[in-house]
Amino acid sequence: MLRVTPLYGSHGHNPASASLSIPPSSTLVEYGGVRVLVNVGWDESYPILDGPAAASGSEGEGGADQIPPASLPDVDAIVIADSTLASLGGLPIYLGRRGRARRAAAAAAAAATSAAATGGGGGEGKADPPAIPPIYGTYPTLKMGQMTLYDYHATQCFDGRDPGFDLADVDELFAEGRHFRPLKYSQTLNLPLPVVPAEAGPKRGGGTAAAAAAAAAAAVLQQPPLLGITPHRAGHVTGGAFYVLRRLSDETEVVVAPGNAYHHAKERHLDGATLHKFGAAADVLVTSPGGSGGLLGSLYRPPSSGGKAVLTNSTVSRRETELVELVMAALRRGGNVLLPVDASGRVLELLLVLGRHWERQRLGSAYNLVWVGPMAWNTIEFTRSQLEWMAAPLGAQFDSQRGHPYALKAFNICSSLAELDAIVEASNGNPTVALASGASLDSGPARDLLLRWSENQDNAIILTDSSRCVPRGDVGAARVLGLPGLGQKVGGVGQVATGAVAGEAVEAEEEGGDGAAALVGAAVLAADVSLQSTAAQLLTKWCEAKSAREEMADVVDVDVPVPHRAPLAGLELQAFLAEEEKARKRKQAEKERKAMLAEVEKAKESLHLGDEDAGGVSTAAVSSDKSASASARLAGAKAKSGAVTKRPRKKSRFDQNLFLKFSKPLHMTFTVRDETVGIGQADLVATSFGIAETARANVVEDDYGIAVEPERFVDIVTGIDPSKGSGRIADQAKGLGFGSDGRPLLSSSAMVSSNDDGAGPDDADAADDERALEAADLSEGRGIIRGRNGRPPIKVTALPRKIEVLAEIAYVSLEGRVDARAARQSIRALQPRQVVILGGGMPKIAGALCQDASSETAISEVSLLSDAVKSLSVDKNSHPVFAPSDNETAELNVGHAAYSVRLVDTPYRNQEERDAAAAAGEDLEEEAIPEPFEAKMGECTVSLVENVATGQRVAADGSIVVAPSASLADGSRHQPSVMISDGDVLLTDLRAELISQGMKAEYSTRAGYAQLIVNERVVVRKDQATGKIDVEGPLCQDFFSIRSVVCGQYVTL
Repeated sequence: MLRVTPLYGSHGHNPASASLSIPPSSTLVEYGGVRVLVNVGWDESYPILDGPAAASGSEGEGGADQIPPASLPDVDAIVIADSTLASLGGLPIYLGRRGRARRAAAAAAAAATSAAATGGGGGEGKADPPAIPPIYGTYPTLKMGQMTLYDYHATQCFDGRDPGFDLADVDELFAEGRHFRPLKYSQTLNLPLPVVPAEAGPKRGGGTAAAAAAAAAAAVLQQPPLLGITPHRAGHVTGGAFYVLRRLSDETEVVVAPGNAYHHAKERHLDGATLHKFGAAADVLVTSPGGSGGLLGSLYRPPSSGGKAVLTNSTVSRRETELVELVMAALRRGGNVLLPVDASGRVLELLLVLGRHWERQRLGSAYNLVWVGPMAWNTIEFTRSQLEWMAAPLGAQFDSQRGHPYALKAFNICSSLAELDAIVEASNGNPTVALASGASLDSGPARDLLLRWSENQDNAIILTDSSRCVPRGDVGAARVLGLPGLGQKVGGVGQVATGAVAGEAVEAEEEGGDGAAALVGAAVLAADVSLQSTAAQLLTKWCEAKSAREEMADVVDVDVPVPHRAPLAGLELQAFLAEEEKARKRKQAEKERKAMLAEVEKAKESLHLGDEDAGGVSTAAVSSDKSASASARLAGAKAKSGAVTKRPRKKSRFDQNLFLKFSKPLHMTFTVRDETVGIGQADLVATSFGIAETARANVVEDDYGIAVEPERFVDIVTGIDPSKGSGRIADQAKGLGFGSDGRPLLSSSAMVSSNDDGAGPDDADAADDERALEAADLSEGRGIIRGRNGRPPIKVTALPRKIEVLAEIAYVSLEGRVDARAARQSIRALQPRQVVILGGGMPKIAGALCQDASSETAISEVSLLSDAVKSLSVDKNSHPVFAPSDNETAELNVGHAAYSVRLVDTPYRNQEERDAAAAAGEDLEEEAIPEPFEAKMGECTVSLVENVATGQRVAADGSIVVAPSASLADGSRHQPSVMISDGDVLLTDLRAELISQGMKAEYSTRAGYAQLIVNERVVVRKDQATGKIDVEGPLCQDFFSIRSVVCGQYVTL
């Protein structure tokens, strides 16, 4: 039995959904006794789980239908298709510290409720945090997914929003080999994983190591593998994969290939998907219709009244040419071009398309080509090391020493808009093409450039990926649940309702105040905020113009979230100061504890408790063991006080451990050196003590040298060197903001003030430190910048502002995913027995993002795909198509009804034949005589003519015992039937008839015979000399259907 349950995100292709993008999803697949979760996507389409929408949605009307579930179910493994937010954005939200605490609290509350209902009494117990299941994906998914989450966290935090997770959660989950375990293409993973229980290990006080090993091996053997999971290349993004789930008991296969995660066409940086190669034997295909949703998807379908579709699916090369032409047209008229892109996915294709055009046409001196994003430098470094996961021509170019394909000689990579401004200024203001991070245009550098360039009609904004034209989940949830306005948590420290802040800004502006006067555009009330992101608003206007077959309006009004800073005041300020005081006390207590431990170590040094005594105790042994025995310390104290007359030996300057290191291996053996300062060690070890003074710095040393303190180096994420500047930087700068080169990454044009007075290097360093501290504060997700240098704490919020876009707006589909028509063709080529279609469910937030489902444009791609599947079914009465909604389970019977059979040579006799033989004087063995039966194979019955199923089974493996009939024991046989045909039966005629019945037949010839391979299972072979036709294959429904077609060519006498 196969069970497929969409947890959320199953409404992307429903006609009632007005969203242009396919929402992030998560699907539970239960097959072969193993529970596998496919993808845990998340983006701005959903409100945060800790906000008021979650509380109201769980208690108000609608309940769990309004937002995704608060926690994930228990599973054996999680598989991730690619590195986009739609596939892995929810991993740190659900499996991070906040998500696990939320789930543990819910479990504790449920246990308390159950105990109260049963009258058990029991006090409140603190539930243990749930274990993190293993996460599987390809290596590029691991690294690029990390960059995607870093970028998402940065863009959300810098607008004062709460991303729902911390950077520590990302680092913990994506630590290679810990929770995230990378797989290669075609590498099979068997589940469940063999787990040795703790009690199977060696126990103290009894048993031997061999017995413990045997017990552990026996415990492992108790869990045989049940399911094999194999990733295969899916295209779309680097490392993208679809998964084949193979039940090991009968070799049946389930292929999980979401339509938004695979692409058949070859691109510049990726080869096409191998779905047709490795998914041809699928018994069940779990997929989605493909293409875009909402109004954009309807433009690719012909109207019901007849005629051609507004848009057609052209080839990849034609779309690339269209993009280059649009870019060059804007540059030639003196305008700038903005291309909103993701952090580490489809942007790699655009880098090659535009970079090669710039190099071939030598446009670098006339136009600037810039890639700007918080993680741009890190992403390109990971990309350059992953050529084996990309298209074969890129690897051949590198191997032939023609340069690295991602050298990007034509590109200027920037971490902030300040660097972009410097590049434009150095080029004397040349027109610029900017690939900017923040594809939704609600945050990030792309939003900041939109605010700069939208008022110039010579500029152009080109959208290439509709998957990031997402709805605003917080606003939609607020409308449905009747909340005043949602941007973040209400009532918590550092979080205020977006609607309330917007209302205050509007009132201040109407009264002539300067609360929002410095922001661009006009203020927007909370009730008038659009349900769609800025990119979705622009794309909707473009689709409406295309649908009406008109040109777009010269001016397009959209509302954009603009960062706004204001001093923290009121209850929020009090709560913030209270939390800061608690944190200060915790740090002070920890500092005092460390100081006390340092004093203890210093006292032990002064008393020479670690020196060698007369008993021959080694200094290295004592120093390496921090918890020396009480008897050793007592003996040292007595020697010092004179109780022992023997004078302690002086400490030798000769370190005998040098000989030990080279005489025998001491791997994983650490010693502590005195008076040693290495790279990365604390400065106080070298500067706090004078000549002839010693301090035990506890410098850890192993066979590879002196260990270092990682916090003494520049963090590749924060880019801050704690050894420079004040201690506040070293203590507080733990968030995003700077790269490994020390340059600012997150300085947004709307948030970083420029220095126009020509400040010196010291002032520049101070400004960098200030921005670093601000980045560290905002990375906490509270939207608060701590007060420094006499300034009060600052609250950062994103206010919706109405702006007019005069720039040209265009859309070129370079999404790298299969379209709806190609998805239907894939179904016809694969011919699976059953299909589960994801994306046809009703929208979660019903009524918030809905359109008229009865209109002409509301033609469901799910229904078209379902019709294509049903046309392939041999049994017209069956229902091989399932389209479950969220939290609905589709149950499918998967299997070939094949049995293991053991053939014996003893003839089978029924009771009458045994009585007759006994009357004739034959000696028969006394045994129970079971009644024969016929094996049922699907809807067909196996014809038992020469052999009879005895009804017995082999005890070892459960095989059915089949014996020859007693009537055949004397050698007599039934006369074979005579089959006559009208002329020669041609395999080509058989092939045409099999294809007409929905089967896949391949014709081939060999020496002496020709054959048809039908559905890759059954072989129809014809001997060219005799004309004899044989049908071979497993006993399944296809076999009997094919045999019926072959026998239908003859008349049986």
